[in-house]
Amino acid sequence: MKLPLLFVMVISSNLWAQDLPITEVLPSQAKQVDYIQSSKEEFVAQQKEMIEGKKLKLWGIALFSGTDLFSYGIKIVTESKWSHVGMVLIDEAEQKYSYESTGSAEEILYQGVLPQVQIRLWEDVVKGYEGKISTRQFKFTDAMRNDLSMTQPYVYNRIGLSYEKKLDELLKAVVRANKKAGVNSVFCSEEVAHFLIHLNYLTQERLEDNYLPKDFSQKEFIPLVGCSLNKEVSIKTSDKSNCCIIF
Repeated sequence: MKLPLLFVMVISSNLWAQDLPITEVLPSQAKQVDYIQSSKEEFVAQQKEMIEGKKLKLWGIALFSGTDLFSYGIKIVTESKWSHVGMVLIDEAEQKYSYESTGSAEEILYQGVLPQVQIRLWEDVVKGYEGKISTRQFKFTDAMRNDLSMTQPYVYNRIGLSYEKKLDELLKAVVRANKKAGVNSVFCSEEVAHFLIHLNYLTQERLEDNYLPKDFSQKEFIPLVGCSLNKEVSIKTSDKSNCCIIF
């Protein structure tokens, strides 16, 4: 177990090197920070505009099995075939969206956007992802439980929240050792759990920071309230190597 943990530590440390404190900020570094901040603001504004006025509701859970090194590290440490998890939402026009805490090297390099909570068209996510994807659709005991009035405001306010920056919280989640919830950054399964707990679809028996992607698979039990999840349905089975996806 030590080697996989060390592997994740190295990868994660490299991903978040830009968050390490520095004693002196050079002009070039200041410009880079300003560029990233303005890029993030523009990215978040575009995302919010995409869902403005939409009547979003829950559709299901999306499970991802990535092929990059970071994803392999997560799968090894968590002893699961799943490296990432997100929510699938749907609007009044039956358009599906993928809501996740995620990011990609392409977004960092070409858009200046760091990993964060974001929403994208589901079809674009499926088309662009080169790993495996499965979904689990929600089934509600009462259709009124799928509350339109709460889903859209929640998503709107969470877009742009940073991906988890604290390495110790990621590692503690593996052994359910987190004692309090983080507020400034979230990893993928933490955000899914927070979403469900906040909207009263998941009990508070377990801290949101102690959920892993595999916990939302059909092999595990999660204490849902007023709803259940159907069995996994394979959406994409491609397993081509992709070095540029970060989950």
